[in-house]
Amino acid sequence: MALPMQQEWKTLSNQAILLAMNFLIIAVCIAVVFFVAERFHPPQPQPVFRRGIWADLVYAPLNILLRILVNFILASAIARAGVHILPGRFFGVVRGEPAWFQACVLVIVLDFVFYVIHRLKHRWRWWWRLHETHHSSIDLDFLASVRFHPLEKLIDRFIFLLPIMILGPGDAAIAIWSVTDVFFGMFGHANLSWKLGPLKYIFVGPEMHRWHHVKDPLLRECNYGNNLSVFDWIFGTAFVSNEQPGDFGVDDKEYPVTNILAQFVYAFRSPPRSDAERGESSDG
Repeated sequence: MALPMQQEWKTLSNQAILLAMNFLIIAVCIAVVFFVAERFHPPQPQPVFRRGIWADLVYAPLNILLRILVNFILASAIARAGVHILPGRFFGVVRGEPAWFQACVLVIVLDFVFYVIHRLKHRWRWWWRLHETHHSSIDLDFLASVRFHPLEKLIDRFIFLLPIMILGPGDAAIAIWSVTDVFFGMFGHANLSWKLGPLKYIFVGPEMHRWHHVKDPLLRECNYGNNLSVFDWIFGTAFVSNEQPGDFGVDDKEYPVTNILAQFVYAFRSPPRSDAERGESSDG
């Protein structure tokens, strides 16, 4: 009995590694496309070696490594483990459906989960302390999408594992979701003048997400969607303007914008003496 189980996990590991390598290649190709596009269609010109780029170049492999470990290896393992852990009626909601259908359901469900936790990150002090790392980029481009505090990323991914276990998607669906996640992450942060037109009511583009990164704490309370904008429109948090956003970043003058190690530590600083710091609440 042990041998078939060992063989199953060996097959799972090999499949996960293969998917992860393909994902890495696709992610690099997407990055190249946006890098070139930003040279020709920027809403506001900025140098290639913009402020904070060296920190983001360190974040990039760390971000991708976490995605591979959780999205492919752990998520695939959890999806399979659910077969043996959960009763049949609670598991495998999309199991047996075509990969494209599984992927669509996965994107919609996880985007809703992301929307909820994203709003909580801006509400609860401890979560904002982690999330502000992502907001700390002064200049936005596709590469700014990789700037996340590692602990925040781990929390996000582990929360995602519960719906993945219940849905029971196959490896192909998880791969499609992961690529979609990377594409829209880079697209939303890209320094591009492109607009989605009517598609803005479905998908997240730079015309919406860049407003979420403005320094003004009142203006940035909008556009929480990750890949899909539909939940912002449904719950009244969508905002689009023909004007260009103002300054990007966090409204904390002491935040270490370019020092990645200092950013890790700064998230655990002592509570402020007042409630002036953005994203904090008395119950956080």
